[in-house]
Amino acid sequence: MSLTTKRALANSLKKLLSKRSFDKITVKDIVEDCGVNRQTFYYHFHDIYDLIEWIFQDAAEDLIRNGLDYEDWSAGLEILLQYLQENRALILNAYNSISHEVVADYIKKVLRPYAENIVHKQAELMGSSVAEEDVELVTDIFTLASSGLVMEWIGGQMLPNDTMIRMDKFRKAISGSIQFMLHNLSGDAHPNDGIEGKEQ
Repeated sequence: MSLTTKRALANSLKKLLSKRSFDKITVKDIVEDCGVNRQTFYYHFHDIYDLIEWIFQDAAEDLIRNGLDYEDWSAGLEILLQYLQENRALILNAYNSISHEVVADYIKKVLRPYAENIVHKQAELMGSSVAEEDVELVTDIFTLASSGLVMEWIGGQMLPNDTMIRMDKFRKAISGSIQFMLHNLSGDAHPNDGIEGKEQ
C-alpha cells in the first residue's frame, strides 16, 4: 500500500509538470490531484524535492530490474533515453529547477550496473592478471563517460543535436576499448582485438 501511494503521488506530480513548471506546483496541488490529504503526503515525503528524488530512485531500480539488457549496450542506452524522453517535463524541471546532481546520480545509477557487467566479463576473459581495483576504475570511466553524454543531451533541453551523434560515436568508440584499458592497467601486452567490441 505504501508503494502504491508513493507512486500515485509521483504520477500526480508528473501530470502537473506536464502543465506547469516545478516552481508553480505545491504539495496542495499534488494531494488534490491524487485524492489524498496532506498528512498522507508528509507521511511518505518531507517535501516535493524528496518526492522528486524518490521518483528517480524508483525509476532507476525499475529500469535496472526490468528494462536494461546487460548484453546489449545499444539496447540498454536506448531504453534509458526512451524513459527520459517520456518523462521530459520531469527531467528538465529537475535539471533546471532543482539540481543537476539529482539527475546525474540517477543516470549513473542506471548505467553503472551495465558498465560493471561488461567490464567484469572482459576481466574474466583476461584471467587473474586483472586487479579488482582496475575493474572498478574502468567501470567508473565507462559510467562517467556515458552518463556525461546523456547529461549533455539533457542540458541541451533534450533536443536532437550533435550530442546524439556523439553518443552514437561513443557506442562505436568503446568497441575494444574496455579490454585495451584493462591490459594497460595490468601491464600485459595489448590485445590484437577487443572481444567485447562487436558493434551493437
